[in-house]
Amino acid sequence: MKKSALVILALLCSSPALARQEVTVAEAKKMRDDRHVVLTGTITGCADDDHYWLQDATGRIRIDVDDDDDDHYLIGKKVRVSGEVDRDDGHSEIDVDHVTVLK
Repeated sequence: MKKSALVILALLCSSPALARQEVTVAEAKKMRDDRHVVLTGTITGCADDDHYWLQDATGRIRIDVDDDDDDHYLIGKKVRVSGEVDRDDGHSEIDVDHVTVLK
């Protein structure tokens, strides 16, 4: 019984959902590609079709919200986003898996 409980606990702790680290925009910009992260900030504007700007006290980063819905309602909202760091050509953005609108 103890062994199976330890195996289940080990599997849960290695889950990508639990491995997401809450970071600031400045920290996310320095992280390696494909790192799972959580950021909290305000959506300050639309960069293009699926891309928005997320701002916190440390800076601004582009986020990619792949969704078929019109997400323009997010502009001006404080949100928590989870996703992966995507580094291309020296620029960082977040490929968002989930957006939670906060107060």
